[in-house]
Amino acid sequence: MISSIEAYRRKVLFALEVLDAVMLAPLSRGVSVVAQGLRGTPVVNRDGMFVWLDEDLNALQKVSIDPGDLPYERIELMHDDLNLPQEHQLRRTIVMLPTRIDYAFPSGMTGLRGKLIESNPIPPDSLEVPVANATVSLRWLDGDGNMNAAPGIFRTNASGDFVAVLRFAPGDAPQVGDAGQLTVRLRVHRGDHAERESDDVQLPQGELADPMTYAKGRKALIFAWDVLHA
Repeated sequence: MISSIEAYRRKVLFALEVLDAVMLAPLSRGVSVVAQGLRGTPVVNRDGMFVWLDEDLNALQKVSIDPGDLPYERIELMHDDLNLPQEHQLRRTIVMLPTRIDYAFPSGMTGLRGKLIESNPIPPDSLEVPVANATVSLRWLDGDGNMNAAPGIFRTNASGDFVAVLRFAPGDAPQVGDAGQLTVRLRVHRGDHAERESDDVQLPQGELADPMTYAKGRKALIFAWDVLHA
């Protein structure tokens, strides 16, 4: 005998779980999700996931996630980005929604507020050309001298501004300097370009660093794409 839960699952086409990239909390209220090419609209199940009921999956082109007034970036997932069901087995796609720079980060969070530009301006031309819509993340140095990828991706806005934070798992052991600082590198990916990485950046533990944190002031957290390492 087939239970009602089993019958319902057989009707589900696929599921999308949208998470806050910082706190990893589910997001559904205030978030609009549209699957282009499908007739149906998603429903939110009791686990907070967006689910679509069974229809022709071949018509699916992309999924758009619009956070509305919430402090997250709007993103689109193409067909190949989705973890779609195979042989009638339900699979879910997990999306960590990048936060905007006006996101209210919790106190005690380690990270940085920075800016990504194309290249360092050469006098007398002092114009900075921002790099918009690039994804950024952090890597951190552990006690054995290895660099580790921090979970969560973030995105530059139209002005090239971004905020990126560190989140550690219980077993993580970052190397802590004499002044309590952590060593990180900024990892950047933009469009079809290869990923690039910054030199080491020293972050005060438990603070969201901004240019005022450093003696070099404003230039301390401005990253130029053509200076980053491939």
